[in-house]
Amino acid sequence: MTQHEPNPAAVLFDLDGTLTRPYFDFDNIRREIGLPTEPRTPILEALEHMGQEQRRRAEDILERHERRAADESELQPGVHEVLAAIRARDIPIGLLTRNSRICVDIVLAKHGLQFDAIHTREDGPPKPSPDPVLTLCHELSACPSCAWVVGDYLFDIQSGQASGATTVLLVNHQQPTFEHHADHTIHALTELLPLLNINTK
Repeated sequence: MTQHEPNPAAVLFDLDGTLTRPYFDFDNIRREIGLPTEPRTPILEALEHMGQEQRRRAEDILERHERRAADESELQPGVHEVLAAIRARDIPIGLLTRNSRICVDIVLAKHGLQFDAIHTREDGPPKPSPDPVLTLCHELSACPSCAWVVGDYLFDIQSGQASGATTVLLVNHQQPTFEHHADHTIHALTELLPLLNINTK
């Protein structure tokens, strides 16, 4: 694991399951598309190996689920507090997600969230590639090794590690955990602030 001092050049957040409560039933989406639930092939990667008609149908199914999930999304506790505290330190905030841009826009508008830079699946290779982290750091003029990546899934941690960033895993009760892969583990978003040496009192 990488070990960096706090004082981040940027903090990059995942969306679903990190800033919002987990809102995707990926196994249900896989079943409707016709993908096996075991082993759990990532949906975006599975699309790359489909024929044109099969892929169009699968994308329609995925988009329908994503739109409904975005419309019904709920924030994790403490999101506005955490983002405001980071902004108060003049630290850039980015969003990296495998979601579509339109669904990201729905979630951000619904909950009044703003980011200095956003990377969706339309913007380039998705997590676990390091590209989203590297691209966001470039846009934010931040050194990747001085950035922090916060997410709830293995892909978030792998993307951060591959780019040299410090990684923070948010453990959700209903999600499998990957503590041994991350630099830090938290059970609530507000636990991030002490790691960043940010005192809100």
